[in-house]
Amino acid sequence: MLMARNQQMKAPQRKRKPKIRTQTKLIPKKNPLGSLGLTARETQVLICLAQGKTNYEIGVILGACTGTICKHVEHILCKLDVKNRTAAAVIALGVLAKRKNMSQLVR
Repeated sequence: MLMARNQQMKAPQRKRKPKIRTQTKLIPKKNPLGSLGLTARETQVLICLAQGKTNYEIGVILGACTGTICKHVEHILCKLDVKNRTAAAVIALGVLAKRKNMSQLVR
């Protein structure tokens, strides 16, 4: 194919698939952390956060980018109305401890 000197060849264009919008899944109430109003992924991040993991470590464990984990942490802090990771971890551990104590009382 002959082309003029000032024209460039363009790469073939692929048709993009339309993005499908999905609804965010919330954790069921029977999960002790489900009462906090977090999404499933935010709950996973909160559990790792309560274990003292860094954003990078959480990203490796969950297979996500560090920036994505950082956004999840921001959302967790806003939803729990706390200022830092430590306070969020304390809330998570408190909920889990309360659940454990309640299950011991039922026995």
